[in-house]
Amino acid sequence: MILSIIHKVLNRILGIESYFRNERLTLRDKINKFIEELPESYRELLSEHVGNTDDWIGKLVSTRVFLTHGDRENMAVSNPYKLVQMTKKFGFMVRIFILQKLGITIDKPKILNKFKNVLTTHYY
Repeated sequence: MILSIIHKVLNRILGIESYFRNERLTLRDKINKFIEELPESYRELLSEHVGNTDDWIGKLVSTRVFLTHGDRENMAVSNPYKLVQMTKKFGFMVRIFILQKLGITIDKPKILNKFKNVLTTHYY
């Protein structure tokens, strides 16, 4: 299971890196730009559930660097439960981003219910 989660977080981060590939930005800046392009209500929702968004982005970047290169272990999310939660939250936001870019109307109550399920799912 943990390898599946690692692949998910790395693939989603790679997707954001690829989307902004023509912009000369750091990974942190690309993820920040991705979040800035989300609808405001979803940015607020994210910050409600991750706390300081900049700190969360830093943990996400450090985790990616650790999983890919073995560096920044002390700054990465290594707890499997927290890694799953971070991956699920990030994946949810990527989904919103993609739907928005495709011009698909987002049924906010339905999608918020899915996000609440992400937050309340327990992994053992």
